[in-house]
Amino acid sequence: MKQYQEMMYNRMQQTIDSWRCKQSVHEYDIYHFLNSIKATADVIEMKVLSDEVMRLLNDTDPESEKLWSNSEWLPIVEHIEGAFKSGFITEEKASNHALFVGSSVIKDETSFILVIDHDLKFTMGIKTFLEDEGFQVVIALSGKKGLDLFYQVKPSLIILGHVLQDINGLDFLKHITVDAQKEMTSIIMVSSSCCEKNRVKAYELGATDFITKPLNMTVLLPFLHNRIRHRQHVLKQIGEDELTGAFNRKYLECELSYQLTMLKHADKNKLFSFVIVDIDSFKSVNDQFGHVKGDEVLKTFVHLFKLFKEPADTISRYGGEEFAIVMPDTTKEEAFKRIKAWRDTFSKKSFMAGKTAFNVTFSAGIKEVTKKDDQIKHVIEQADKALHYAKKSGKNRSEFYKETLEYVDFKDFVTVIIVDDDEIVRQVMSYHFTKRGVVAGRPVKVRTYSDGIALLEGTWYQPDKQYMILLDGRMPKMHGIEVLQKLRETYGKKNIVISMLTEQGEVDVTRALNLAADDYMVKPFNVNEVAVRVDRLLERVLN
Repeated sequence: MKQYQEMMYNRMQQTIDSWRCKQSVHEYDIYHFLNSIKATADVIEMKVLSDEVMRLLNDTDPESEKLWSNSEWLPIVEHIEGAFKSGFITEEKASNHALFVGSSVIKDETSFILVIDHDLKFTMGIKTFLEDEGFQVVIALSGKKGLDLFYQVKPSLIILGHVLQDINGLDFLKHITVDAQKEMTSIIMVSSSCCEKNRVKAYELGATDFITKPLNMTVLLPFLHNRIRHRQHVLKQIGEDELTGAFNRKYLECELSYQLTMLKHADKNKLFSFVIVDIDSFKSVNDQFGHVKGDEVLKTFVHLFKLFKEPADTISRYGGEEFAIVMPDTTKEEAFKRIKAWRDTFSKKSFMAGKTAFNVTFSAGIKEVTKKDDQIKHVIEQADKALHYAKKSGKNRSEFYKETLEYVDFKDFVTVIIVDDDEIVRQVMSYHFTKRGVVAGRPVKVRTYSDGIALLEGTWYQPDKQYMILLDGRMPKMHGIEVLQKLRETYGKKNIVISMLTEQGEVDVTRALNLAADDYMVKPFNVNEVAVRVDRLLERVLN
């Protein structure tokens, strides 16, 4: 069923993208679009979407030739996309989730409750009651099984009995409290005894609450909802990237730590995949179309991933246009297929900037993580190496991490070009950068020119290399401003950063910045300060 939902979504997007190119859309086109969606939604059992479209159909006329502006039809599209997402997730969960006690890993994004108690009648009874109320519930009779399920399921809340088959509940609480607190997981201790000593001990060991059996189910239900809502609110505040809706870097570190811990408690065949993805040439999107459009690309990027992901997969914003994905119980081959499906859809997605349509791609590095991997830092570094290899191999692709990548140097040289008619300035700066060896973390090569004409006539430029040009503002033969203008006309801005070297108070600074100089430095200057400025400029461009 999932593949048909994806097909319908792609078809919807094709129509919506074609509308974005128009100034307005006829009302009868909107009606027939909605009617087509409803018919398909009913067939593939997307009731949420069908109901929402039915409501919208009541507000449109199949015979009307009225023209709807973008501001009128866009809200309808947003409603449809929201309903589609909700219906897609519901259907995906219904078809993919297997909920049972055993060694199988349960994949779900919804709130799980883990019940651990020696009393089978109690655990089965509360499981049935809570599942009838919409919760997902797993049970364990022993501390060992409870611990295994805790690491497998990542429950939102634990109901812990005072007596277990193999351990006292309070002793079990000692083992699990630290990890439960890291996951913001509430632990509700239940006991047939209302002994004050046990209650105090439970609170001291980290239990969130202590309830005496038999449980009052009328009170228990809102109580559980209260605790779970609080957890979700806290996690959202501390773990979500506000712009994209992805998790943030702090959450990623916790998730990776959690998955590595799971490997330690699992059999030797346990694994997961970690993927770092980076939007190709994203800086050019911001430069050409503006940061608002760049933000739209980022949000769409994450939105589409959530349509293709498995329930247990998580996506976190690692920094800028770089994202990290954790795929539990997923081989690298399975991860590759999932990323490819996402890439195929994302690369076909048309973005509109005014009347200009453009497409965006991304690259990915995939690391399969097994029991031998025990450090988060190394896992991230290895996935990052695979990502760099994908970038170097042509972008818009995925690459697996392999040990041979440890011997590949992905750091391209940066060529620093010094253009100044003062020979001393050229020599001092050339010597300093050569001795320094790196700028912005990359190896450096240095070239010098005594005037702008020599630079413009030189054969130094390669489109796949990065350049930093320190350009004197006043030189014989050709003024620095003219050289700047011709550089931008000839080579553009993609891989050339230019800083003008000016005299104190020169009015040429304004002209230089207007002609797309990236920075200016006022003479006289300290060569160390120049190097620091160069680092900062290039870090902004390269990272």
